[in-house]
Amino acid sequence: MSRDDAGIAAKIDDLFANWQQGVCPGGQVVVRKGGEIVYENCFGYASVEHRLPITGETVFHVASVSKQITVMCVLLLQEDGLLNVDDDIRSYVPDMVSFAEPVSVRNLMNNVSGIRDQWELLMLQGVRLDDTITQSDAKDVISTQTELNFPPLTRYMYCNSNFTLLAEIAERVSGKSLNEFARERIFAPLGMAQTCFKDRYWQVIPNGADSYKRVGGELIHAVLNYGTYGATSLHTTATDFMKWMANFKEPVICKRETLSEMFACPTLLDGTKIHYAGGLIVNDPALYQGRPFIGHDGSDAAFRSCTVRFPAEDIDIAIFSNTDTVAIGRAAEKIVDLLLGVELRQAAPQVLPDFYDADFADEDVAGTYYSDGTYALIAQVVSKGDQLYLLEEYGAAPLVHVEGNRYRAGTANYELYLGSTAGFRFGTRCIPLKKWQPDQECEADGLAYAGMYESAELGTAYEVLVEDGALYLSHRRNKKQQLLRTAPDQFIAGVGGSLYGVTLTFARAANQAVSGFRVSTGRAQAVAFAKRN
Repeated sequence: MSRDDAGIAAKIDDLFANWQQGVCPGGQVVVRKGGEIVYENCFGYASVEHRLPITGETVFHVASVSKQITVMCVLLLQEDGLLNVDDDIRSYVPDMVSFAEPVSVRNLMNNVSGIRDQWELLMLQGVRLDDTITQSDAKDVISTQTELNFPPLTRYMYCNSNFTLLAEIAERVSGKSLNEFARERIFAPLGMAQTCFKDRYWQVIPNGADSYKRVGGELIHAVLNYGTYGATSLHTTATDFMKWMANFKEPVICKRETLSEMFACPTLLDGTKIHYAGGLIVNDPALYQGRPFIGHDGSDAAFRSCTVRFPAEDIDIAIFSNTDTVAIGRAAEKIVDLLLGVELRQAAPQVLPDFYDADFADEDVAGTYYSDGTYALIAQVVSKGDQLYLLEEYGAAPLVHVEGNRYRAGTANYELYLGSTAGFRFGTRCIPLKKWQPDQECEADGLAYAGMYESAELGTAYEVLVEDGALYLSHRRNKKQQLLRTAPDQFIAGVGGSLYGVTLTFARAANQAVSGFRVSTGRAQAVAFAKRN
């Protein structure tokens, strides 16, 4: 290894300093340039309690990186003449379609179907991430949806249901399980001996890593019991996955035309070109400084994955982790700069969001903050002495003051801006927040909303309660959450234990009596609930 190469390797090591802090979770990093591995390292522990270090043989759950493999299975069946991706999905799974609009297989591949997202539907049913979620659970909730978020090809919306449906189509057409078909046509021919789809939650994965989050000073298990696959549940190593990525450059398991079809980004009906195709993000100019690329990342529990290929530079990067303490997408970006001899970018004078308040001081910022846009966010901030905490799914995370009204939640890759001008920032995405104040008008009208509400599409019920003048949304598993009024007949509530909430819009009959509500999450819009008489 030359001195320059050793210097680059040391700088890449430094990007993963958080995975080198004693007995902690970590990950695998493999980098290839010009067909040669130029960097490969493992950090941290696959099992913290058993002190099992991560090695090149450690197998990771790679979450949404799975989607591209599922798409390839479908495209191989098209190569075999057994299906056509422009067919309506009713041709293959008629029993799983309850909505009226035609949706093509290609629409599923490109996330332009309008179908509601399975995870958010399951969350509304009261299913938690650490439940033993089966493929049947996902298929059942998809099958009962009678409405779409939007007509196909009118919008782009990331949706896991699309890839569960693709997995089902591949299984029905091939007569084999998705894992069997992928093993025969992809994993075995490419020599990916440690790669599989985990399709039963009880399945043992040899050399599998556990996932861990850090909440405050405590390291905790982020439990994942998935038995659902297609959208997720690929298990692999970074070394194995490099063999798959090599197929993008010199196809072995498919025709070159098949790769072209996989990478072909759709154009929406209004002429907008999107940057998602075939289970991959393709040449999104907002990422990687506008360099052309093909890639995807993944996030389930505390597992994180980032895989990206830069065709012009012939660089491939695979980073798999069992924790969320490193922003691995940003690390991949810095690795490319190092390999190309680009000076690591100095933090350019940061453009802070409009809700940044440099003069913020001595303001009482504890309370509940919310947004009421497409993605409903709720941040509950509490104070204990001089320390502020953000209430999260796994407990209270200490907020670290950066400057002005700007805070970070521990190792999380987002920022909160608190006080009278508030907001949430994740990367370049900024969402204004409002600090909730008690609504006297809502208190007076509370009894009009009280009652039980049922959804035929979800097969579940919520109760709206009035307690001490406040409104609450109650579910047998999602517990009781306060309803915060944001507009006439519109409320926001936390559901599922994360920052993401739901928006409820109540409907009224001709006599102005409340007759039901529509609930929306980021990826499941306007699910109808009717009020019991």
